[in-house]
Amino acid sequence: MRIGVNAQRLEGQRLGVGRYLEYLLGHWSRQTAPDEIVEVYLRSPLEEARGKHLGLNERIRLRVLGPRLTGILWENLVLEPASRAVDVLFGPSYTLPLRRRVRTVVATHSVNEAIGGTHPWWYPYTYSALYRSSARRADAVIVPSQSTRDDVVRLYGVDRRRVEVVPQGADDAFRPLEDAELLRATRERFFGSDRPYVLFVGKCSQRRNIPALIRAFGLAKRRWDLPHGLLLYGPNHLGLPLGAIAAELGVGRDVVQCDGDTADHRDLVSIYNAADLFVHPSSYEGWSMTTMEALACGTAVVAADRAGLKEVAGGHALMVGDPTAEHLADALGAVLTDADLRGDLRRKARIRGAAFRWEDTTRRTLDVLRRIAA
Repeated sequence: MRIGVNAQRLEGQRLGVGRYLEYLLGHWSRQTAPDEIVEVYLRSPLEEARGKHLGLNERIRLRVLGPRLTGILWENLVLEPASRAVDVLFGPSYTLPLRRRVRTVVATHSVNEAIGGTHPWWYPYTYSALYRSSARRADAVIVPSQSTRDDVVRLYGVDRRRVEVVPQGADDAFRPLEDAELLRATRERFFGSDRPYVLFVGKCSQRRNIPALIRAFGLAKRRWDLPHGLLLYGPNHLGLPLGAIAAELGVGRDVVQCDGDTADHRDLVSIYNAADLFVHPSSYEGWSMTTMEALACGTAVVAADRAGLKEVAGGHALMVGDPTAEHLADALGAVLTDADLRGDLRRKARIRGAAFRWEDTTRRTLDVLRRIAA
């Protein structure tokens, strides 16, 4: 069997889908049978630092097709003809070529347009239309949660029987650490001193309510005189005025935002462990890889009680029904001022994190591809 994979997202900074691909391919090196080949299609060669951590064997073959086109043009004019000999083509990032010559599987990680006001006016006529078309044309759609499955069926009009729920786990590297010196050095790395901090990991987008999180942090700092900083570990790709918001609230020196571009995902383990609290205040997520990683590290979690976040963390985190600045501030204060509550959340986090591992995610994804290919 030959599996083709659109691996554009392996190039450059690996965020959600890029890391999803990294874990899939790394585990498939151990899980594929001797007669199974995975053709990994790229636009350009991987940087050495980003390629060496994949740990691929001879059954996972990187094929560089050329960088002259990008996005949907590359997928349709370069990838599609190059992949006609495979038994099944996998689109790990919402889309598939418009022409269908082989069996196909697409991964739809979320249906963000399910919540109004999270995208510009043109989104329904571009990305949303392409994602919907790809899901409808695929032989199978892989989603990470029941809520995403419901949204794909309701909003994209896909037969529920073609939608497979495969939750995403945490890599084995994500676990509680007892290295006090490493954790101290991690805190000093971002704040210049050994001060406690609140953590968010991911893109700093409006949908994820990062401005509201900064306002909540400012409110909590004033109300409870907290010594904490706030670390936003991920790119501000929309150019939100995060610094201005923090300065307006008097916490400009307490909020640190960095792009979080790392070649090795294991660098995140100490960052989760060194935090007193991880917060994910998003209005909508199909799932949350970073929240699952925080749980696996035994970090106390506050999360919005919405969609996929509810399935990831419900019952194992302090859930916020309405992620406004006021409600988030109450949650921050409750956890950061109550050591017993924080300890209970850490215990629940470890239990939840241990239940979802990437080895299971990758095996179940491979099983879907095998079934469709057959």
